[in-house]
Amino acid sequence: MSGQGLTIAQAAKSLGVSTRTVRRFIKSGKIRAEMVAGPFGQEYRIFELPPDLHKATPLDNTPVQTPVQVMDIVRELQEKNLALAAQLGAATERIRNLESQVKLLKAAHQPWWKRLFARQR
Repeated sequence: MSGQGLTIAQAAKSLGVSTRTVRRFIKSGKIRAEMVAGPFGQEYRIFELPPDLHKATPLDNTPVQTPVQVMDIVRELQEKNLALAAQLGAATERIRNLESQVKLLKAAHQPWWKRLFARQR
């Protein structure tokens, strides 16, 4: 850190958080900051960042897979895809059948007075 301390933006970049978060940390007392005269008026300067506020960098725990393992996974996914496509086709056909049955039921239903006058003609 320089002798002048860090600005809020520099502290945010160092901690891996937003400037709003740094301001909240200052307000809550997690970070000590002093007001100093800046080019546009008073501004905060941070002379020490607590080590517990640094964001932990996630470790890459992705297992390394061989090309044979990758091909096995791809093959398994293709089989699942085919099974789901077959289920989708059966469900689509069932929906079409039910829709046609509903249309037949709607078409056969007429008010009683239409049925009455239709027979007398």
